[in-house]
Amino acid sequence: MNEVVKNFGWLSHLRVPIAAGVVPKKLLRIPQSDAQVLLRAAVRRVADLPVGSSATVVWHDAGAELLVFTDKITIGCSSGLVTIGVTVQCDQTDGAITLSVPIAVGTAKAPAGLVMHTFSRVAGPTVVTDRWSEAITAFAWEALLELASSISAEVGKDTAGRPLVPGSIAAEPEVLLVQPMARHDLSSKGG
Repeated sequence: MNEVVKNFGWLSHLRVPIAAGVVPKKLLRIPQSDAQVLLRAAVRRVADLPVGSSATVVWHDAGAELLVFTDKITIGCSSGLVTIGVTVQCDQTDGAITLSVPIAVGTAKAPAGLVMHTFSRVAGPTVVTDRWSEAITAFAWEALLELASSISAEVGKDTAGRPLVPGSIAAEPEVLLVQPMARHDLSSKGG
């Protein structure tokens, strides 16, 4: 991710390592178009796809199969809502379809940390959603979390030299907001 991230002006590395549990005051404001580029790299890690391999994967469940086009994943941001679009196809669909997974997150004025909420079932053809809603939702959630984690890791390190982690994910119209922070020290010597 290092090479991709260097091209974004909104990303400025923190110059001083951050102490355990400290949250930098400034939220990262990632334009939706930049988040889209970074999401494509993050989703390959979520799908555990080796470099140079196909971006299309096949999910299997009790004899059923679903094609998932990881290179077509999308992100949309509005006030307090991140929507991840997952494009899939099976024998019962007329070609590829994109299922939207709306994930409620915080806003800059009402942060929610990493508390996120979505529906138990995605909207779409029942032939797909009856069997695959849970897996599609989990995939979208993990993609968003991996995106925030990889961005946080790029902006700095804590005093122990470990990459920062996301402390909060939020959204506003066409902007993803990520609050990186240092890990808490849970060792016996730290507290």
